[in-house]
Amino acid sequence: MDKINSNFLNKSPVLVPDCLNLVFNYLANDKNTLFSCLFVNHLWCNLAAQHLWKDPFSLTSKIQKVKLFQVYVSSLPHKEIRQLNEKGLKIPNLVTPNFKLPYFSYLKQIFYRKIEECALEWLLYEDDSDSSDKFSLNCFENMEYNDDDISDEEYEPTESELEVSSEESSDECSEDDSGSMKIVFRDTFFQQDPNHPVFALHQKALTFAVFKQLLASCNKLDVLNMSLFSSNSTIPDIVLIPGCHTAFSDITVFNFFQKGIYGDAERAKIICFLNILGYSSRNISKIGIIVDTEIEETYISNLINVQEDLKYLTIKYAQGRTNLQSFLESIPQTLVYLELYAVKLSDCSFNALFECKNLEEIKLVRCRFICHKLDQEQVSESEGLKLRKIFWKENVYNHYKYFVSLIRGANKTLKEVVLCLPANRVRDVTDTNEILNALAKFCPNIELFAILDVYSYYTQLVKVFESYPWENLTSLTLGSEHSYSVPYIAIDRLAPYLPASLRKLRIACAVSEQDLKTFFDECQAPIEELSIPNLNQIFTNRHLRIIRDYIKEKRTLKQFDFEFSHNQVISYELWKEIKEMVDTRTHHLFDPFYYPPCDLF
Repeated sequence: MDKINSNFLNKSPVLVPDCLNLVFNYLANDKNTLFSCLFVNHLWCNLAAQHLWKDPFSLTSKIQKVKLFQVYVSSLPHKEIRQLNEKGLKIPNLVTPNFKLPYFSYLKQIFYRKIEECALEWLLYEDDSDSSDKFSLNCFENMEYNDDDISDEEYEPTESELEVSSEESSDECSEDDSGSMKIVFRDTFFQQDPNHPVFALHQKALTFAVFKQLLASCNKLDVLNMSLFSSNSTIPDIVLIPGCHTAFSDITVFNFFQKGIYGDAERAKIICFLNILGYSSRNISKIGIIVDTEIEETYISNLINVQEDLKYLTIKYAQGRTNLQSFLESIPQTLVYLELYAVKLSDCSFNALFECKNLEEIKLVRCRFICHKLDQEQVSESEGLKLRKIFWKENVYNHYKYFVSLIRGANKTLKEVVLCLPANRVRDVTDTNEILNALAKFCPNIELFAILDVYSYYTQLVKVFESYPWENLTSLTLGSEHSYSVPYIAIDRLAPYLPASLRKLRIACAVSEQDLKTFFDECQAPIEELSIPNLNQIFTNRHLRIIRDYIKEKRTLKQFDFEFSHNQVISYELWKEIKEMVDTRTHHLFDPFYYPPCDLF
């Protein structure tokens, strides 16, 4: 039988390398299957390991994080361990892994926050020197490997290997007794306390040691995410890491997230990190930076402008406003996505923006405009923009002519527009009316349109639909939760002018019962999805009966989304009747104005 099996394996077809690589690229996110491939043969083991170790810190369970970090700590040079011991952190006698494959060189993604989390879990884990000494990744340890000749022979896993593989591929793990978790230092023995100053110092030191070792061991990174764990975290001192230039040379994605107001020393570390990254990396296609600490825009500008194919750029200044004028003056022309939060912009900034012919989507939120040409009639014209989406929310002191110029440049390519414009002054209303006119006149292909303060601009909005019908419009949002306190809008005035292409309607503003009935009677658009957030604040049972009758009569409505609770004025029986007629959703309703808080990427 053994001879038959051997002959069969020798004659069985073997996938050519290109085909085999395609298979493993397809399985890149299927960890369970990749773990199974470890035990086919040495070649498959090598290919599967390359994918599994691209981002090893993506493990979810506590025990997996502890075991993974144990591997990295046990692989630290003796000099590094001695330095950690000198800082008061007791590193137990660990068995240095004798891996047959260069697992550390497979690393392609580093998430600094995940390294910090793993360090925290490892420090909190019960100190058990016996188990530490015995720990190893058996599924990798026992494999025969030769760099010059990777065999294709069938591989037979042992029981221990199958056991470890099963444990690591499972997302579930048994919870350890948290009461037994303790941490041991050289001269101190106390219960776990992550908030203790000494504990935080040791977590930082251990994280930096592993981070330095990862950069020294990996070939070249694809993704570098420097999102820090907490406001107590600090940026690593990059000048102390040899070989970082090589590790950074092929990065395509860079994210940086920092909490808290830093002093001069920590700010200098951030600046140094950005300078070295800009010197080493020229192929970054996606950059995201969120900071609490104010950083001079020149250093961000240098990193951005040396990139040869930058396509996605996000800058968020969480605590205040900074002036990014210099970086926008020379923004890369390759950019297709731009997102700015709480930054200052000038007329020079918009001139640079108008030159980004490849820009497809722009999000400006809470930006402050300092425009020297605020009272001038002439504004630079933009032409040939590929802009498809505009998200414009809570920006102040912006001259409407810059927005109009942006609209004119986009022309027929603009598809989605979300507007949350101020209405505090008469001039605000006048400027917004001009913007609405420009949208209707120059952008006939809009498919999604949302306006927040619909009451202040409703008269002009009706005129726009009457004069320039958007024949491709499929989604319309009127108001948001913030507009419930305003008077009713006469929604029936809009009904005759809505295009036949409209399929999704979101009503988040006060409407009278009679106006709603008239609207549904006169609206010729076959509405398929109707959304009414916070139904109890603006609608009654009579409103709901009108919607029910519309569903019965027109038979076009397929989905009705609204927030419903049993203790509100809406009749449960009426709600149940509608629920039986169409699909309903009562939670997590779509809100085009939603903008996530400044948090992790």
